[in-house]
Amino acid sequence: MSTDATDAVPRDAGSGDARERAHALVTGLGAGPWRLDRGAVVDRLHELVANPGLIRQGRLNLCGPAALMHVWLGRDPVAAVTYAAELFEHGHARVGELAVRPSAALIRTPFGRTERERSCAGADWMMMAALRDSTNRLLPYTRTSGLSEAAAAITTPRVLRRWLRATGLYGDVRDETNLVLRQPMAHATGLTPTRERDVFLLVAQEMFRTPATRLRRLRDRTVSLLPNHWVLQRSALETDGRTVALRFWSWGADYQGALERPVFARCYYGALVADVASPQDSSHERK
Repeated sequence: MSTDATDAVPRDAGSGDARERAHALVTGLGAGPWRLDRGAVVDRLHELVANPGLIRQGRLNLCGPAALMHVWLGRDPVAAVTYAAELFEHGHARVGELAVRPSAALIRTPFGRTERERSCAGADWMMMAALRDSTNRLLPYTRTSGLSEAAAAITTPRVLRRWLRATGLYGDVRDETNLVLRQPMAHATGLTPTRERDVFLLVAQEMFRTPATRLRRLRDRTVSLLPNHWVLQRSALETDGRTVALRFWSWGADYQGALERPVFARCYYGALVADVASPQDSSHERK
């Protein structure tokens, strides 16, 4: 799997004027309760406004929030940066009508102490972890490693769909996933992202691994019995019967490569299909 600097589906609905206003919001960022360096947060937010695809969860299990922030920053940078600024300055913010109020324990976290934490920029972590922690009912997202972090970071299709609709970007978000049974290959090949449609694939990330030993191959087959990763599809799948050509965004970059068809089929659990709202849709209240 190789990285690819090009973007088949530009996320540039945010106009140049919108990006200028977003940059101005970042420049005026005030002090806040988070144990993060303000200068580093400002610099990172400027980077994300200029290139939303840079946002990344690193070694944390925040792929769902990362996918959301990527499309939000790309399609409505002013709203996304307003969320980040209010969150940094006040410790709470909103995604549309959805209130985001992370716990005091998360806000007090001295983030950036470990190599695992440093794989994710502080501003990225704040934006993603606050949303994940605020939404959780049973498991607070207050740790950055271990089983508790992995469990608390899980983003189900229902939750990601709720977040996507809350942004106001989309007129319709269809849940075409299955958490137990794999979706057929015909479903995957029928998906086509466009300028007006974002497609979030739910997969077992073991599809991207190439284990060298029999034991690790067995481990991957076992783990892939459940989906555990969200990626943003970049273009329609192409298959020749033996391999599947996939272009997608995840981990802060675009990737492309050919996967063995049986591996893809074993690890594919469907998608959320989000169609951008028309002006008429935007005037109606989201359900």
